[in-house]
Amino acid sequence: MERRFDLYLWGERATALFLMGWGLLSAAAAAWAYARWPGKMLWALLLAVCLLSLVQVYAGIRRLLQARRLRKELHPIVEIAPPSFAAQEIPRLDKREQSAMRRRFIEQALFILGMCFALAGGLRLSGQFLLGTGAGLCVQSAVLLVITLTSQWRDAVYRNEIEREKGP
Repeated sequence: MERRFDLYLWGERATALFLMGWGLLSAAAAAWAYARWPGKMLWALLLAVCLLSLVQVYAGIRRLLQARRLRKELHPIVEIAPPSFAAQEIPRLDKREQSAMRRRFIEQALFILGMCFALAGGLRLSGQFLLGTGAGLCVQSAVLLVITLTSQWRDAVYRNEIEREKGP
């Protein structure tokens, strides 16, 4: 059980570092593109990407701190009393699943909104500003959605391992 807990925390830290790296890299790339080719579309893309990059960096920092807190709180328990560990961990995973479902809904809505904006800008129903905003929303929300789905999958596998070892 201890090994599985360590692997779970490793996955959380890796996801956090990826989130922060992607957020910073995408914001830097959008800023470079706008500096090289200024225009309404790239200005809007820069705004959308930078705003969602802030969310990604915040989420990454929060995940790192949460993984550190979990390690300090639960690592001694998983070594000594696995049933007590399972009793604490399963309710936390339930809350996390509910939170992930809300995030998934928001990320899907942002992706659809971005697609609508990009379509309106691409079909010249609206200006270039909406096209850039839509492109930025689509890319960033797609990355967030993939990370959320991956985290949900990791949580489900981890929960299954806990319940299997806990027994009836």
